[in-house]
Amino acid sequence: MSEARIETLLAKAQLTDLVAEYANVIDWVDWPRLDAVFWPEAEFDFGMFKGDFAEYRKFVVDLEEGYARRLHMFTLPSISVSGNTARIDAGCVIVCRTDEPAPGVDDTFWGRYLLTAERRDGEWRLSGLTYVLNLL
Repeated sequence: MSEARIETLLAKAQLTDLVAEYANVIDWVDWPRLDAVFWPEAEFDFGMFKGDFAEYRKFVVDLEEGYARRLHMFTLPSISVSGNTARIDAGCVIVCRTDEPAPGVDDTFWGRYLLTAERRDGEWRLSGLTYVLNLL
């Protein structure tokens, strides 16, 4: 196997781990870990919200902490690597539970995460996130 092919496979494995880390950070509301997932100048588009990383932090904290529990279940991502940039397309089913009204309500969202990533000094992080809602 060529060194270029090995490098691409390694990049895809690292990017798959990054998608999983994003889900874990959001599901466990572990906000300090978010900085290792995104570059500081990352851009976000959720339809009802568009902004930079600083604005996204506030948006995602307010949104996710409104739920008692949350679960992001990603499909295997489709990843295209070109040098130090990558595009990632991952389907996702999200289940979020509210406590009120009792005994709680589960909201389910079906959609896609369209992500961009950059490798800098050997480290991959996400540089863009667009969420496309398919079904609620």
